[in-house]
Amino acid sequence: MKRKKRHWLWNTVIVLTVLICLAAFLLHSKNWTRQETDRVYLISGFYYTEIMYSEIEKVSMAPKIPEMERVSGFSAWAFEKGIFRDTLQGLEGIRVYVDDLTQPKISLERKEAPMVFVNFKDSLKTRKLYDLFLAKVDENEPD
Repeated sequence: MKRKKRHWLWNTVIVLTVLICLAAFLLHSKNWTRQETDRVYLISGFYYTEIMYSEIEKVSMAPKIPEMERVSGFSAWAFEKGIFRDTLQGLEGIRVYVDDLTQPKISLERKEAPMVFVNFKDSLKTRKLYDLFLAKVDENEPD
């Protein structure tokens, strides 16, 4: 029996689809930060948050993120990324950039902006960012 050959177009579509899915996974597999004098940028794939140091009201370490409803984003293995809604407190637009759910997360409460939860796979990098936020909050506190 003669095998029917697949058209080159479908082969191309399959290869492109696999490459796009792989690229999306790689973009979201790690949190990136970019620090400037008055702000820090958190980037993870399609998700992006600009945190002005002057907007930070409270910084703390949370052992786990609260139960929330996902608006957009994904969870895979120990990753949790996206925009969430806290249905108990009625908070919308909470940003979550968690690379490892088993490790403590930085919890940021900001003035007139949604909360942010962030951590990295490397706990030392998480601690360094936490210390930076604490130092910036102490600088901005009125005497």
